[in-house]
Amino acid sequence: MALRDNGAMTRAELARFAGVAPSTVTALVRDLIRDGIVVDSFADQTPTMNRSGRRGQGVTLNPSAGAVVGVDFGFRHLRVVLCDLGHNIVAASEVFLNEGHEANVALGITRDLIDQTLSEAGIPRASLIGAGVALPGPIRHEASDQVLSSSVLPGWNGVTSTEIERRLGLPVRVDNDSNLAALGEHTWGSAKGTMSCIVVKFHSGIGSGLVVNGTLVRSMGGVGEIGHTTVDERGPLCRCGKRGCLDSFSSIPSILESLRPQHGDINLRELMGLLGQGDLGAIRVVSDAAELVGTVLASACNLLAPQKIVVVGAMTEAGDVILEPIRSAIARNIGPGSIPEVVFGSLGNRHTAMGGVAMALEENEWFAHIA
Repeated sequence: MALRDNGAMTRAELARFAGVAPSTVTALVRDLIRDGIVVDSFADQTPTMNRSGRRGQGVTLNPSAGAVVGVDFGFRHLRVVLCDLGHNIVAASEVFLNEGHEANVALGITRDLIDQTLSEAGIPRASLIGAGVALPGPIRHEASDQVLSSSVLPGWNGVTSTEIERRLGLPVRVDNDSNLAALGEHTWGSAKGTMSCIVVKFHSGIGSGLVVNGTLVRSMGGVGEIGHTTVDERGPLCRCGKRGCLDSFSSIPSILESLRPQHGDINLRELMGLLGQGDLGAIRVVSDAAELVGTVLASACNLLAPQKIVVVGAMTEAGDVILEPIRSAIARNIGPGSIPEVVFGSLGNRHTAMGGVAMALEENEWFAHIA
């Protein structure tokens, strides 16, 4: 559904999208308004992520007809974003979780946080039609969205969407956090309007999500695990059990470890401070890490020819210190004429939760009853 996926659209845009006469759309929209499924909305007034400028009166799914929630579980955080069916973000909340938290504890906190967010937005729980949940690990979609063994969140091993649904009390779909970061940026962010893109998460690990021909690529165990691409067969041991993975050189913990001899134990904020001060050693370590990311991405570009590479994650705070080496490595390692645009994401730290919202909108059975 065009309105489900795109939010507010004018009648002319709907006609072009569907490839039908404007009069056909006008008649259909009139019936949907009568039934309370869609409402008139000035497209420029809808606070979606990527709209600007006055486009005239449009229509959107009736925001009061329901809401969906995106849930992003990180290593130490829980993020919840609540959207109505008109693609308006109506509330968002975030809390910190204990490192290595157990699923049972985290899901209890999540239900309370969702209820708190609904209360703040003045939306009854009965209006919540579904949730998209992101987790930093491989997901087996053929087995009720089962979380597979992961060293990042071992307390979630074996948990299924069925168990999460029972704890949260609403329909749930689950996917890998990098996949949903890609879906979020493709639906609302820097990759909106592209047919194919790679979203790389430059964070505590290096992950990626792929959109090909407008569709998020999903498979058993996850897709786009570029962090476990071998870049040096004699390199350090990775948490996955292999040697010389990209994660072992370019993840945030690896970068901080490389700087330990000069600066001792530092955290991400202190690393960014060093970069801001022009510390040559810090700039070199971060640039080298980014160059390796770009080299691995170049191989993916040679296979997929994406229109855009979108970089998200905590290391985006480093700005051009990571963006330029990634761009240079890609340009150096792929064929001429096929170099994709390399940009930062535009959704801030909500990219993954917004991907959860998009997944909930795309896959919820509620829409089948109004189609």
